[in-house]
This record gives sequence, C-alpha cells and structure tokens, in this order.
Amino acid sequence: MLRVPGPPIRLCEGVTRRDLLRVGTLGAVGLSLPKLFQLQDARGESSTPRADACILLFLWGAPSQFETLDPKPEAPSGIRGEFGVTRTGLPGVLFGEHIPQLAARTDRFAVVRTCAQTSTHHQSAGYEALTGYPPSKDAVALTATPADHPNLGSVVARFAPGNASGLRFVTLPQLISDVGNLTPGQFAGYLGRQCDPFALTKDPNAADFDARDLLLASDVSSTRLGDRRSLLHRVDQQRRELDRVAGVQSLDVYQDRACRLLTSPLVRHAFNLGRESVAVRERYGRNTFGQSCLLARRLVEAGVKLVTVYGACNGKTPQDAWDTHENNFGKLKNELLPPMDQATSALIDDLHDRGLAESMLLLWMGEFGRTPRINAKAGRDHWQHSYSILLSGGGVRPGQVYGQSDRHGAYPVHGRVFTPADITATVYDCLGINPRTTVVDPQGRPLRLTEGTPMRELFT
Repeated sequence: MLRVPGPPIRLCEGVTRRDLLRVGTLGAVGLSLPKLFQLQDARGESSTPRADACILLFLWGAPSQFETLDPKPEAPSGIRGEFGVTRTGLPGVLFGEHIPQLAARTDRFAVVRTCAQTSTHHQSAGYEALTGYPPSKDAVALTATPADHPNLGSVVARFAPGNASGLRFVTLPQLISDVGNLTPGQFAGYLGRQCDPFALTKDPNAADFDARDLLLASDVSSTRLGDRRSLLHRVDQQRRELDRVAGVQSLDVYQDRACRLLTSPLVRHAFNLGRESVAVRERYGRNTFGQSCLLARRLVEAGVKLVTVYGACNGKTPQDAWDTHENNFGKLKNELLPPMDQATSALIDDLHDRGLAESMLLLWMGEFGRTPRINAKAGRDHWQHSYSILLSGGGVRPGQVYGQSDRHGAYPVHGRVFTPADITATVYDCLGINPRTTVVDPQGRPLRLTEGTPMRELFT
C-alpha cells in the first residue's frame, strides 16, 4: 500500500489525500501525485468571514430590471413599458408594481443598480455570472469542460472555513441548460469533480416530494451502505446528468455523498419539508420556486455552505420562463413576478425571524439584464450593459440602493460598476475566502479564484 507522509489535506466533501491513495482512486480523480501536491500548496489564505453560508437565487434567463428593481417611469413608453411602479420604504426609491412585497421590505436588503458584464448569450453569460470569468468566446452553444473555471459554490465548498466532512454545495431544483447543452459554470471545472454540486433535480413542490431518493429505506441498514455499489441507483439520475458534460469521468465521490446523506440525520431532516407547518409552506408559495427557497433555508440551517436555487417557474426550464423576448409583460405579471416576489420576501423574513440574517448571505440575480427598448413582440432582449441585483444579510448594510443607471436604464452613470468577478469576490470574502487565492490547476496553470474586488461599499 502506498503511503504519503505529512498531514492529510482535505479536499471537497472531506476526502483526504491519504484516502484517495489508499482506495486506489488517485487516477480516477484525474490527478497525478505531483499535481495533488500542487493542490496541497494551493490552499488559500482566509479572511475573517462575515457569514457562514450563502443562498444564491439565480433567475436563469435574466429578469427585466425595468419591471423589478430599476423602473423608469419617466422614460418614453417604448422604454417605460406597460407597468406602473410601487413605492418602497426608502424615500424616492421605486420598484416595479408587481413586486409589492419586496418593496415593503427595503429595510432588510440592499439593491445594486450598476452591474454589467461582457457576454450576450445565455450560455456564455451564465458561465461568466456563475464563475466570475468570461468564457473564451461569447457564443450560444457552449458546453462545460474539465478546464472551466469553477462555480462559485465549488470554490466555497473547497475553501470556505468550517466542517469539511458534510454536504457543502447543493443546487436545486434542476440543472440549467440551453440549446441542449448543460450550461458551463455550474460545475467545479479545474477543481475536480469532487467539488461539483450535489444536484437535487426533483421538484420540492411535487405532491410526492419527500426526497426518498436521498433517504435510507427502512429495510437498508447503515452497515449495508458500506457496499458503495448499492448506492448507485440512488444517485443514478445525478450521475447521468453530470456525465453529459464532455470529457469528464464519473467519480465514486457521488456514492460517498449519497452515503453521507443517507446516514446523516441532520441532512435527512433538512430535506423533509413535511416538518414545516402548512402556514410556512403557504407563505413561501406552493410552487416550484417557493418550495425551493424554503428547502434552501433548511439546507443552510443544516450546515450546507452554499445553495443555488435556479429560478424555475412551476417546473419549466428557468430560461424559458425568464427569457422574455416575447410577451414580457404578460409573462411577468401572470406567471413570474408574483411567485418570485412572494418566495423571496418570505425567505428574507424567515432568515431575519430565525436569527440567520447576520450569518447568512442572500444573493438574488440573473445572468444579465433586458434591453431598454421594447421589441416588436412586446418583449425585451438581452442586455449586458446594466442590470440590478439584490443582497441581504451577511453584514450587508440594509436599506440602501447603490448606484444609478441613466434615464433610459441603458448604462450606469453613478457609482462603481460591478462585474460578475466582483460579485464572486464578494461572496468569497463574505464567507472567509481570500479572493486573491491562486490555485494551480491540473495543467499546471496558476489561476486566481477571481480577478474581482469585493463590493465592500455595501457592507457595514
């Protein structure tokens, strides 16, 4: 048996260097021994964490800033649109008329109106938003590769301080895709498959949702779980989804994750939405997005470091819901904004009421914004030059609106312009990860976790 001297170096999900060598999985992980030592040397410096965990509400497809956080009621009708506005608790600050619950809670979060990025297509923009790095090309049909920059959740899973032996990064209620390809940037990329998210691809609002695929059947003992092959069928769906990523091999870590899920009472308890009262479940909304937000709260309470909720609308592919090239106003009014407004405000209230707001960062965003000009199909197209995001908790100073876009909402005119790199740097900094940390990837390239600068202007 090969033994390696020195202290064990914890990888994602608590796997050690010695563990890998002892079970003969070094090759499966895709690392040679020198590269594994490089990973040991790449442990990042830590900063003082402001928060213990993060929930990312990612509205894939891109919500319109005009109908949500940055309306332009004085603009011409071809820009202003059909909706009115709602007054907020902040003097002179208006939101779109169909998010009244968020408008009533501006004392509990901050809004940034000066975000911008470089990519114009969903796949490339999604990659940039989720990793902080623009892809090599701005294109529609991008696919995920092992050389990609890692998702911010994978970075958090790998580097954030705290217990490394539990479940650290979860995405739900589905993986996101466009033109038949899984969107790059959802996965761990060069950090390795051991840092990929645990993807729960089951609707939490479904009548039969009880996470049975993650729970230990009554006739299965913990001893039997020692045979990892017996777990394969329980994570088969996730493996099939993740194995669609070109050039990436399956790893036994998925079976290891399932084992921990099946034997951890805390995690099993977190997935059991039936333990919530009817009133709480109704407060979030009995729909896919609402129950996903509730499940995200339960997971961070159980110790998960980062949970990403991709903004599905009653089971639809999120992009199909929020990508409003046609009938922007009808879709937003009748399908999209009411459940989003209800669930997001419920989550903000819940985090505050349960004493979690200071220790938990909430981030609400899409991959870019929508065009100022309304098109011939009553829709808004892609717009990367200016969009808005929302942040709450984790030391963010509530009751502020940072920055200003021009009178047509086309470009930022006041305040620092924040990029996806700055947003990822903010999450890392907030969770105790030095954004300047450099990692040596399997090809020997020294790569920074992000080139951005934390948005410290927003914090107390």
